[in-house]
Amino acid sequence: MKILILGGGATGSITAKILADFDNVQKVYIGDINDKNAKKFLVSHPKIVFKILDATKKDDVKAVLKDCVLLINAASPNFNKDLMKIALEAGVHYQDFASFWDKAVIEQLEHDVAFKEKGLVALINASATPGVSNLLVGELCSGLKHIEYIKIRILENTNDSIPFTAWSKETVFDEFVCSPYILKNGKFIAKENFGEEEFYDFPKPFNKQRCYLVAQEDIGTIPHFIKTKYADIKIGGNDVEFMKTLFQLGLLKTRLVKMGNALISPYQFMVRVWPDVPSLHEMKKLVDSKKIIDANLWVSIDVAGVETIKVENPETKEVSSTHKKKTIRANILFPSQSEINKVYPGANYISYSAGLSAAIFAASIPTLERKGVYSAEAIGDKNRDSLIKSFKKAGVKIEITDTTESQS
Repeated sequence: MKILILGGGATGSITAKILADFDNVQKVYIGDINDKNAKKFLVSHPKIVFKILDATKKDDVKAVLKDCVLLINAASPNFNKDLMKIALEAGVHYQDFASFWDKAVIEQLEHDVAFKEKGLVALINASATPGVSNLLVGELCSGLKHIEYIKIRILENTNDSIPFTAWSKETVFDEFVCSPYILKNGKFIAKENFGEEEFYDFPKPFNKQRCYLVAQEDIGTIPHFIKTKYADIKIGGNDVEFMKTLFQLGLLKTRLVKMGNALISPYQFMVRVWPDVPSLHEMKKLVDSKKIIDANLWVSIDVAGVETIKVENPETKEVSSTHKKKTIRANILFPSQSEINKVYPGANYISYSAGLSAAIFAASIPTLERKGVYSAEAIGDKNRDSLIKSFKKAGVKIEITDTTESQS
């Protein structure tokens, strides 16, 4: 198949390279309006074709899509709705990595009927987190009759000696500036930034990590596909503690403040002075100089609910049902920076995990049985099992354990 990716940044370029290595992918077009920036991340590959392409120019995008089966938005969630319309007009499948997530609304879902009518799949928020996190939410919930809660915990931890941006700094800052939400009794409720602090035990050696509520859209799609009384998402790690300090100092405020004769937004100042995502060459130098030693992206998911257990009477052979409370945990351990250095020099722990995950999702989209617009927790059992196997084969460690006794 042929695929068009819009957005040639760190994640989009890795997605393109990994897809190009798949046998069933014939060609990957990668389009970006900024060729200089894209070339910082692109690697040479006979299946990859770069094009200067503006995501807002519908006719130009449709011209490239003529012989493609999938359009991937790796640029910005601001383009989601327009690119979904282009995909519908071109008759191709669609994928993106994030939602605009404004006021707890997932904007892509309004196109569900249109994609179903055309027999197309629009797999949204399909990367690492959101993405693989949602896939495992679906897996944990699939065997439960009633869901009490879904809790997603993310660890981003770096061992470095310099300020380091692994992905879009605007997106990073926005996660901590925007209001986080929890889902309670079917409604999203806004909470305070860095609120509801808790200590969470990720796999060793990251036990007892402080975690805080964050504005991330992994939970935004859940109530559309899974009925649960409660859901939240929190994040921990040393980078988060630094962001909390910036927030408390007011350095992430968007309100203009007067400095001398100038009016300056602390937020815009931080975006301006904070370093960009290092290019492949720059990242290699940082690793070689030991300025970045290691980094981890881990996700843990806890689900509690009630499962139905069927019991057969050995004498009468009658089958009766009983209900039992159950808690389950999934740990998703993406490759560490030190592991990534060996397989994809120049990639970072976020861009590689996101690009790898996006590529695996993308390759599966034409085979997904369900049509319409949905996120990974809504993928059916058969397709979900196949995807989990693919992630494990690609080096993503996925562990699922029954924690019922330890939670009781």
